[in-house]
Amino acid sequence: MKKLFKWLILLPLLKKIIKGLKLQSILSLFSFLNQIWQRLSPFFKNVVFGLLITLVLIGLRHGQWIADIEDLSVDWMMTLYRGDLVKNDTPHFVIIDIDDETYQNWEEPFFTPRDKLLKLIKFAVPGKPKLIIVDIAITKQSYQTDKLHPDKLHPDDLALQQYLAKYDNSCNNCPDIILARTFRLPEGIKPFDPNTLPYYLTQRSTFLDQIVTNSKHIHWATTQFEREYDRILRRWHLLTQTCTENIANIVPSIPLLATSLLFKKDIKQLKQHDCNKPRNTQVELKDELIFDLNGNRLNRRILFTIPSYLNPGEALPKLSNGRDLLTTMSAHKIIDKPTNSDLLHNSITIIGGSNIDADDWYATPLGWMPGTLILANSIQSLLQYGVLQAPSNWWVLLFATILILLTSWLLIRYGKIWGAVYSTFLIIAIIPLSFILFKYGIWLSFAIPWLAVQLRQIIDF
Repeated sequence: MKKLFKWLILLPLLKKIIKGLKLQSILSLFSFLNQIWQRLSPFFKNVVFGLLITLVLIGLRHGQWIADIEDLSVDWMMTLYRGDLVKNDTPHFVIIDIDDETYQNWEEPFFTPRDKLLKLIKFAVPGKPKLIIVDIAITKQSYQTDKLHPDKLHPDDLALQQYLAKYDNSCNNCPDIILARTFRLPEGIKPFDPNTLPYYLTQRSTFLDQIVTNSKHIHWATTQFEREYDRILRRWHLLTQTCTENIANIVPSIPLLATSLLFKKDIKQLKQHDCNKPRNTQVELKDELIFDLNGNRLNRRILFTIPSYLNPGEALPKLSNGRDLLTTMSAHKIIDKPTNSDLLHNSITIIGGSNIDADDWYATPLGWMPGTLILANSIQSLLQYGVLQAPSNWWVLLFATILILLTSWLLIRYGKIWGAVYSTFLIIAIIPLSFILFKYGIWLSFAIPWLAVQLRQIIDF
């Protein structure tokens, strides 16, 4: 009992002594570091302090506010270099546009008439484009007046079905056709409910499902993209994982599938998901590109280069063969006054609508643009730049160290005011370097070095 009382008295005393020693050690260490700090010259103080800030920012590199600054810097660069080409051998784009004039000419239909869509496809195929992308949802069927046979297809739907069923055998070297697949929520799922468990979307059935399954030249793909909290569309969904009638499937995005078809490479699924165990998926485009859904935000960036509107005196660049990067054709003019489709030769032809009632306009870093032009930009982004990769933390640290050394020297050499001015020009000079690295699929982010330099100048002692 006496020993117990001794421990009850001595234990709090020992804790106080240990705390005192810890506090004394911390104070001694702080005093020692302060002595070293005071012996440093102003130049080395700036360098040490800047590097400490850089290390903190690298640790927060994947945080939301650092990512937001990186997004804004990439957005700004796109506005400076819009319309520029890195590779001149990219195919040109032709958009067959169901614009407002066409929509009104067709008497504002609830959805795209199948007879009109079939005519547009028949116009495009003889032109021998590299790809035909139909950015029109074809889930809804035309109104059927035969009440005795509700499952019977409308004649316009039937004509489209029959044409696509014979497509593989109807022409030589037929261009691939990509159709837009749509999805719905599984039964019993409440959207936006925080208590909802992870789930997969279900593919909507269409009257073309069996035909696409049996065809070598007709494919399903998704047009889903990702909008940020500021409602700006910056990123794509590379894949959409689905479970339909408890059967797992993967629907590639139009940019991914289009790129694989242009490279004539198959999409190899490395990991197949389980309907009962939602998880990420990785795919490989053999020998060319690797897409990983576990990657960072930068991997899924669309580098917009084709604006929706041109400024006065501005023009899109010409390709190496002298053709325009983008040509837009009004759909109703094609149908009302048939023209030669040679303009579509070796192009990526996109059939879609830009009319306001289609509700297919989105805010992008280059301003508002219709979904068809977003598809063109996303495919162009992959062909021009590939999948963007960020440099490693070691490269960022090296890059930031060089900037901090130069900025610290400028501040010592020219004073705070002119040093700050010169260091700002130094940061601006980095932008062209970052753009040059785009063609190698690397984005040299200046967000972290810029923040480190600015914070070091603000907190200078």
